[in-house]
Amino acid sequence: MTYGSAKNAPQGSTTPRAYLPAMDGLRGLAAVMVVTIHLAGWTGVAFDPQGKGLLATLVNRFGVSVYIFFVISGYLLFRPFAAAALEGREAPGMKAYYWHRFLRIYPAFWALILLSALFFHRSLTEEPAHLLRVLALQHTFVAGDFPHTPEWPWSTFSQTWSLSTEISFYLLLPLLAALFRGLLGGGRGLGPALAGFALLEAVNVAWWIGIWSSADTAVQPTRWWWLPGYIGFFAAGMALATVSVYAKRQADGPPALVRFVVRRPWLCWAAALAAYVVISTPLAGGHMEPPSPRTALVEHFGYLVVSVGLALPLALAPGSGPGRLLSTRVMTWLGRISYGIFLWHMFVMAAALRLSGWDWGEPGMRGFLLLLPVTAAGTVLLGWLSYVLVERPLRRRFRRRVRPSDPAGHVTAARANDDRGAQKAGT
Repeated sequence: MTYGSAKNAPQGSTTPRAYLPAMDGLRGLAAVMVVTIHLAGWTGVAFDPQGKGLLATLVNRFGVSVYIFFVISGYLLFRPFAAAALEGREAPGMKAYYWHRFLRIYPAFWALILLSALFFHRSLTEEPAHLLRVLALQHTFVAGDFPHTPEWPWSTFSQTWSLSTEISFYLLLPLLAALFRGLLGGGRGLGPALAGFALLEAVNVAWWIGIWSSADTAVQPTRWWWLPGYIGFFAAGMALATVSVYAKRQADGPPALVRFVVRRPWLCWAAALAAYVVISTPLAGGHMEPPSPRTALVEHFGYLVVSVGLALPLALAPGSGPGRLLSTRVMTWLGRISYGIFLWHMFVMAAALRLSGWDWGEPGMRGFLLLLPVTAAGTVLLGWLSYVLVERPLRRRFRRRVRPSDPAGHVTAARANDDRGAQKAGT
């Protein structure tokens, strides 16, 4: 995930970085989906042994929320690099880029680990090397780094496997940007770059085919969390960023894809809904069974269509109906504090089960309905506190300050307003 506000794209470009409230709204929607599916897991509802419970069917594929976060990350973080390449300007500075990513991710995460070790997982402090791997968000490379037990198969930070995957993408992005700069420069158009994004998707598909065709998959489950298994979703966001920037710089009008999305934004969401229905059927496998290579591919492409279909009209036609729907104050506020929601919701659920006396997976439907408002309220509260006490103060205190006229800084207000106008026009 690119956590926090969509305003926090990398600095170091004179390209307009106009705020896209709908992207924050989409992030808020994804955060709600994450909380829902994980509470369904903690209460046992999503793991109905037959996989036929109504709620299990409805929420089991809410796991697509992770892939939505990945697409948003690819879009927001690659956009300044794409703009610099298309305009023939210097790429954003690496020092500022990595520093901003560090401030956004690590301090708030460390607060979660501190309290998790204090109240739930004392074992984290028993082995310094283990604790350091967790604090560095490198705990998806060694089996057993998550403090899971047969009685409690999820921990207060199990969800952070995807955060570790995000960190891998953050580290790799400048290298990818340098490679794609050559594909985007020299007036080559979009073709070479789109081919490059397709190649990353092919890597993603090949990774999963290899995993589910391997006899030792169960021996090395950490491979499920590594970046090659998700690079296609980041690449999809990068492609959206490239198309959106390219479209604004065409004197003869935007490409056909952009014109189509502007005219039919709801069709993108209809395609996302249809894909969600497909992956909720046996075509994508049962949620209690390891997928075969065939069902894994159906699941992968279904998740890709859902996440990209939701993001398309927001990126290419932000003034359209879907964009307005996700630009409400509630949705953008949830998006702004979504990193805190993501970090703390499992902690809140563990606390709720401990205080209620239930074991993991025991509460069932009744417990799910009772705990949903409680855990939602507690999670939103802690997410907001994380934002106002940790994330926002650190960003304001330590982010590099630049003058509006600085080539490495923000654009002028007039240029930003022009960019907002172009977004409303769907280009």
